[in-house]
Amino acid sequence: MSRRLTASVLLGHYLSAFTALGAPLFLPRILADLDAPAPTWSIGVLYVLPTLCTALAAPVWGRLADRHGCRLSLLRAHAGLAAGFLLAGFSPNLAVFTFALVVQGTFGGAMAASNAYLATQLKGEGLARALNLTQYSARLAMLSGPVLVGLLASAGLGIEMYRYLVWLPLAAFLLVLPLPADAPREQVRSADGPPAGGELPADLLRLLAVQFLFSFAMVVTFPYFVPYGESLGMSNDALIGLLYSLPHLVYLLALPWVQRRGGPLLAVGLAVLALANLLQFLHPPAELLVALRLLAGLGMLLAFVGLHRCLAERRNPGGAGRLFGWFDASGKWAGSAAGLAAGLAVQLHGNAMPFLIACLAALAALAMAHPLASRSPETAP
Repeated sequence: MSRRLTASVLLGHYLSAFTALGAPLFLPRILADLDAPAPTWSIGVLYVLPTLCTALAAPVWGRLADRHGCRLSLLRAHAGLAAGFLLAGFSPNLAVFTFALVVQGTFGGAMAASNAYLATQLKGEGLARALNLTQYSARLAMLSGPVLVGLLASAGLGIEMYRYLVWLPLAAFLLVLPLPADAPREQVRSADGPPAGGELPADLLRLLAVQFLFSFAMVVTFPYFVPYGESLGMSNDALIGLLYSLPHLVYLLALPWVQRRGGPLLAVGLAVLALANLLQFLHPPAELLVALRLLAGLGMLLAFVGLHRCLAERRNPGGAGRLFGWFDASGKWAGSAAGLAAGLAVQLHGNAMPFLIACLAALAALAMAHPLASRSPETAP
């Protein structure tokens, strides 16, 4: 049953992630279908708006999930994304479309909801592997979503593509619907009889800080990778796109091998990620960039697997919603801050500066991460 449950949750997460990650890339074409042209600066704002709304809402949804059940919260996430896309698909103007993005971000959040529900059904290494696979589905969606949604755009679809994509989170909703419900926190009993408090780890703030810095280090190099590649003398857009995708491909291809390995994977991964970013900052020859992108992907993969093990060790069914709600919110805030930092860094210091910032963020995460892996997690109310 656990394999079927995990497969249903992961497939549902992929469908919702595919929907959420595929459409935003084509915002300029989508906005052109509305009754009034949107100013250029608004595209960037609308791009991050769902992410900001998810960051704000995730801790609240996490608390409600612990109180009323994580499966119910996961159903809410898929249904919320579907509602946002349905509203977007029939938006008559920019104001309604903007509201649809707010609905999508506020009532979505399938990553945190999927992980929280898995944490109520799995534990130990089984949970750590499942968390690795939710990241796997997210990265698969990140690679496949823009390509397949691009086919819809090339067929002439604009804002109406949202009406087609809405079927994906609805299918995810149906996949989760027959899964067993988890017991809300008030029904989870301790060995002595009284209700368990749904404790959160005492080192939660340190865990969130590592997640923030690690996510920041990954995302800050994304927005200006194309001009960075051009500054190294590359003019082939397809090659630049392939180099951009290489770290995600490393995750997809090497995860089965890496997650079977023991040791201080989080620390090693952050150190490797910092080194890869430092070398990319130093304007290497274009011929070496493939190796450095692969090295960055290895660091990302090792850090993710190690971080997920830390999460699984701190798993408490009664507090899973809040733990993964805060964890997801930390990553979302990091992504938003990284986009802003990248813009300022490139404007002031050139296209390579985000890689130095990523190196420093990874080193800061490494310094914060050491106690997480060196001692057993404690809990505190």
